[in-house]
Amino acid sequence: MTEFKPLEAPAKDIQDLPLMHPGRPVGRDAVLKEIYTHLQSQRPVLLYGASGNGKTALAAALAAAFVQQAGGVIWLNVRTHPLSALLAQIGRALDIEDVKASDQPAAHVGAVSTALTQQKPFIVLDNVEDALAPQQFIDKAADNIPLVMISETELEGPWETVHVDVLADTDSLVLFKQKSGIQGSDSDIDIYGLTKLLDYRPLPLVLAARGMVAAKQAPADYLKNLKAVNEQSGDVTLSAIALSYRSLNNALQGLILMLGATFRGEASLDFLAQVSGVPESGIQQAMNILAQLYLVEKFTCYGKDYYRMPTKVHAFARSALQGKNQLGTLQQKVHDTTLEYALDHIDDPKFLAKELSNFIATAQWASDNADRDTASQLADTLTEADDFIDEHGYTYEALVLRNIAGGNQAFPAYADIEPVVDDESDDGYYDYDDDEEYDDDESFSDLYEQFTDTAAMQAAPGIDVFDDDFDDFDDDYELDESILDDEDESTFEAPDLGDLNIIEGMDSQALRTDQLSGIDVDQLRQALAQAKQQNDVPRITQIYKAIGKVQVGQDKDTEAITTYNELLEVYEAESNTEGVLDTLNMLGSLLIKTGNSQAAVMHATQGVQAAKDANDSATELQMHMILGEARQDLGETQSAVDSFKKALEIARNTGDRQHEALILYNLGNAHLDNGSTDDAIHSLEQARELFKDQVKRDYEGRVLGALGSANADLEQWSEAIGYYRSALYIAREVDDKEDESLQLSNLAQAQEQSGKVGEALQSYRQALHLAFESENRAEIVSAIVDLVRLLLISPVHLDIADMLLKDAMNRDPEDKDVLNLFQQVSVKRQEVMGAGKTQKPVNGTAQQYAANAYELI
Repeated sequence: MTEFKPLEAPAKDIQDLPLMHPGRPVGRDAVLKEIYTHLQSQRPVLLYGASGNGKTALAAALAAAFVQQAGGVIWLNVRTHPLSALLAQIGRALDIEDVKASDQPAAHVGAVSTALTQQKPFIVLDNVEDALAPQQFIDKAADNIPLVMISETELEGPWETVHVDVLADTDSLVLFKQKSGIQGSDSDIDIYGLTKLLDYRPLPLVLAARGMVAAKQAPADYLKNLKAVNEQSGDVTLSAIALSYRSLNNALQGLILMLGATFRGEASLDFLAQVSGVPESGIQQAMNILAQLYLVEKFTCYGKDYYRMPTKVHAFARSALQGKNQLGTLQQKVHDTTLEYALDHIDDPKFLAKELSNFIATAQWASDNADRDTASQLADTLTEADDFIDEHGYTYEALVLRNIAGGNQAFPAYADIEPVVDDESDDGYYDYDDDEEYDDDESFSDLYEQFTDTAAMQAAPGIDVFDDDFDDFDDDYELDESILDDEDESTFEAPDLGDLNIIEGMDSQALRTDQLSGIDVDQLRQALAQAKQQNDVPRITQIYKAIGKVQVGQDKDTEAITTYNELLEVYEAESNTEGVLDTLNMLGSLLIKTGNSQAAVMHATQGVQAAKDANDSATELQMHMILGEARQDLGETQSAVDSFKKALEIARNTGDRQHEALILYNLGNAHLDNGSTDDAIHSLEQARELFKDQVKRDYEGRVLGALGSANADLEQWSEAIGYYRSALYIAREVDDKEDESLQLSNLAQAQEQSGKVGEALQSYRQALHLAFESENRAEIVSAIVDLVRLLLISPVHLDIADMLLKDAMNRDPEDKDVLNLFQQVSVKRQEVMGAGKTQKPVNGTAQQYAANAYELI
C-alpha cells in the first residue's frame, strides 16, 4: 500500500505548514517575546483581536521557530470543534490507533494525553470561536504542551491572553512600503493617508499595497480611489479587496469567482482544474498572481498546490456571484464535480484526504438544500475506498457524513478558514536565511506584467488566456438571467391516492399554504380508513403524516394536533422510536404555537427521555427547546432557563451553530423574564455574533431588540434607544412589519422614559399606522391606548386623543383601558376648555393621523 501521511501530521519543515510561508511580522517583536515567554513556561496562549490584525501571522512566526523541534507543529483550523472532532484530528496526527478507529474519540482522551506528553508537538488552533472544546482539551490532554489559540474574541479559560492590536502608524508605513516595493520618502504623506484610512491593520495594508501595484497607480491616486470605495462599503478590508479585484482581467476575476463558489473558499489545483475545465498549468499561473495579491493563500498539500481564500475575500466573491444570480448555479457545479472527484480518486487515499473537508462541506450544503443523498453517496464512496476509513483513521468523519445524511448538522470542524497575513520584520525566532524564498516580493511586478500583458489578453479581455479550454470556463460566468430558482413559481397538484409516493414526497418539500389549499383532507381520510382495514401500518403512518402536513399548511393547527396524537399512538404501538421522536417534535411545536403549553411540557418531557434512550442528541436538543418555550409561557422562568441551558450544552457539544444561536437568543429572553438581566445580556451578545456570522439579519434585529429591553430593565434609556433603533432599522430592511411594530412600541416607551416626548409621540403614531395596516383589531386598540396615554401629558392634544379613543371604542366598545382613558380625556377636556386652552386641530381620521407620521420616515 502507498505510504500515507495524514494532513494533520506534525510539520517538521516550514514547507509542510498548511499556510503561506510565514514572513517576519512588522512591529511585533514585543508581542512575540511575550508569547514565547508564556510558551516556555508551558502556558497555553490565546491570541485575540479583530480580523485582519495579524494574529495568524504571529502564530505562523512562532510555528517557524518550533517546526524544527522534535515534536514539530500541528496546525489545525478548528472554528468551534466539539472535543471529539479535535481529538480525532490529533489522533491521526500522532497515529493513535484507538482514537483513529473510534467513532467516540473522547472515550480515548487518556491515550491522546499520553501521546502528547511523549511527542510534545507545538499545537496551533486557528479560528477558535468557542472556549469549551479547547478548555476540555487542555484540561484533559494538553496541560503541559506548548499551544496557541487564535480567536477574534477574548475567551475565558486556562490560558494566557494576548491582545493583538493594530500596528503603530510608523510600522504600518514600513509594511505598506515593503509590500508595494516603494523606496524613498517622496510618497510618505500619501502612504500615511492610506495607512490611516486602513486603520493600521496588516491585512488591509498588504491587500492595498499589492492592489496598488497591480493597478499601476501612485499612492495619491490609490488613496483617492480607496476613499471613494470605502464611502460605499464602510469596511476597509472589503474596500481593499474590491479595488484589487477591479484591477484584474476577466480570467483572474473568473478564478476568484470559481474559488468563491466552493463551500469553504478553498480547493486544490487538480480539483479546480476538474471543476473549471481549465488546464492545471493555466490555473497555476493565475493563482500565483492571486497569491501575490493576497487574494488567496497558496501552499502545498500532498504534492499539489492548494489554494485558500481569506474569509473576507470568500465573502466578497460570494456576494459578487449573488449579485450576478450565479452563486447557486456554480455551487451546483462544484457539488456535481465533488461527487465525480471522489469516485475518480477512490483508490488514492491522499486525494480523498486532501479534499475530505470539502466533501463534508458539500454534503452539508446539499443537506441544507433538502438533499441528503449527497452525504450518503460520499460516505459510501469513502467506505468503498480500500481501508481509507479504518486504516487511515477517518471513522469520525465518516460518522459526520452519516449524521448529515440522517438530517443532523455537520460538525463545524469543516467551516471557512481565516487568512494568514504574510508580514515581515526582524525578530529573534528564525534560523533560516534571509535569502531563502519565503517571500518573493521582488518578482511580483514582473510576474504580474508578464501574465497580464500577453497579446491574447490585449486583443480582447478574458479570451484565450488559458488556451482554448478557457472558453468553456469563461462561459460559466455569462449566465442567462432566466436561469433562476423557480421553486416559487411551481404548482402543487393534489396527490393521487393511488400513488402514495407523491404524498410521501411532500415531507421533503417546504410547502406553502397556497400549495396545500386544493388538497381534500376527506379523500385522504378515506384512504386512511382503507389502510386501517387492511392493517397496512406503513401506509397508515404515511397518510397520517400527509394529513398532518396538509392541516398545518392550511393553518388548521388544532386539527393537526389531533392527527399527530393519533399518529403517535400508532408509532408507540409499533415501538417505532424514530417515528415517536419525530411526532413528539412536531406535536410539541404545534402545542407551543397554539398556546397549549402544559400539554407541550408533557410531550416534550416524554421526548427528552425517549431521545436520550435512543442516543438521538438532535431530537433531545429540540425537546429541551420546546420545554424551555413552554415553561416560559407558563411563567416557570427558572425552569425555562434550565431547559435552554441543557439545549445549549447539546448544541455546543455537537457543533450545531445554527441552533446554538437560536438557543442563546431564547435563553437571553428567559433570563430577562427571570430578572437576570446581566445573564440575559451575556447570552444575547453571543447570539448576536453568531447571527451576524450566519448573515441572519432578521434574528440579528430581534436580538438587538432584546438587548434594548435588557437595557430598559436597567433603566439605561440611552443605550436602550440605540438598540431599539438598530433593531428597527433591520426590521425595515428585511420588511418584517410585525417586528417593526414591536420595535417602534419599545422605542416609544424608552423615548418617553428618557423625556424625549416629541420623539416618543412620532414612534407611537408610526406603530399605530402599522397596526392599521395589519387590520388586527386588538393591535389597533392597544396602539391607540399607548398613544393616548402619552397625549394626556399635553393639554393641547385632547381633541386628538378623543378622536383616537372613539375609533378604538368602535372596534372594541368593552375594552376597560379605552373606557377609562375616554373618561379621563373627557374630564381634562372640560378643564382646559374652561381655561381657554386652544386645542391642536383634528384633521382627518385616526388612520390618517397615524399614516402622516409614518410618511416622515
